[in-house]
Amino acid sequence: MKPDWVLDTNVLVSAALTAGGTCDQVLRAAIDGRVTLAWSAPMLAEYREVLLRPKFKLSRSAVAALLAAFDPAHQVPVGVAPALPDSDDEIFLAAALATSDQILVTGNTAHFPAEICRPAKVLTPSAALQTIAVST
Repeated sequence: MKPDWVLDTNVLVSAALTAGGTCDQVLRAAIDGRVTLAWSAPMLAEYREVLLRPKFKLSRSAVAALLAAFDPAHQVPVGVAPALPDSDDEIFLAAALATSDQILVTGNTAHFPAEICRPAKVLTPSAALQTIAVST
């Protein structure tokens, strides 16, 4: 069974902006079927809003292609998470906690203190790639 992971918005933005980079490799692992991307409706709305910001210069079709990686079969219910330093991040932790693997991938680990996020495991994109390499 493929692991269920939740991606923080910064991972998706980095994947979109840096082809071949670490975050892009994490996203490609999901597209290739090595991991499953779990998501909630509030997460998808944030992804869309952030990716469409003019500063990123991404077309609507490019954003739609990125969001197509999020299979409707892997939508998780909107849940509640413990309070985090940035309350906007709680939707990602809540989604991770709703999955069997409870893994959240983020470039901002300081926003997800381990003592608050447990039992969810917070991985950097580099650590996520290492995890994929070990499991395949």
